[in-house]
Amino acid sequence: MHPKVSKVLIENGITYREVRHDSFSFSITSPMDFANALGYSLDRITKSVFLRSKSKDKYVMAVCSMSQKLNFAQLATLAGVAKLEVAEKQELAEKVGYPINGVCPIGLSPGIPVFIDDALLAFPTVLVGSGEAAVEIELSPADLVEISKATLANISL
Repeated sequence: MHPKVSKVLIENGITYREVRHDSFSFSITSPMDFANALGYSLDRITKSVFLRSKSKDKYVMAVCSMSQKLNFAQLATLAGVAKLEVAEKQELAEKVGYPINGVCPIGLSPGIPVFIDDALLAFPTVLVGSGEAAVEIELSPADLVEISKATLANISL
C-alpha cells in the first residue's frame, strides 16, 4: 500500500483490510479472477479512473464498479467542464503519484475532486486500489466516500 494511502486510513481510524494479489494460491490476472478468489460479485471490485478536461486545466478521479462504464458526460457536468477524457499515464504519475495498476482515490491533493458512483453504497464493502499495483483495500463504501472527500452521484451508464 502506498504510504500516503496508509497514512489517511490510519489518521481517520478507518477499518480496512489489505488484500494482496500474491496472497492467493493462483495468479490474479483480471478483476474477475480477483472477485472469484474473494467469492464476491465483480460489482464490489472498483476501478478508479483519472480524468482530465480537454484543456488539461482540470483533473478528477472517478470510481465505479469494474462491471460498469463511466458516464463521461455526467462527470463533465459534475466537474463543471465541457468534456472529460482519460488522462495520460505521465499525468497520473505527476499529479497523483500512483501507478496505472494501483490508482486510488484516497490521499489525493485537494485540487482533484473525487466522484464515486452511488451504486457502490449497496455493498457492505468494496475494494479499491491502494496506490500500489496488485494490492487492494477493502473498506465500507461510506468510509471511502468520507476519506476521499468524494461527491456521490450516479456516474455509471
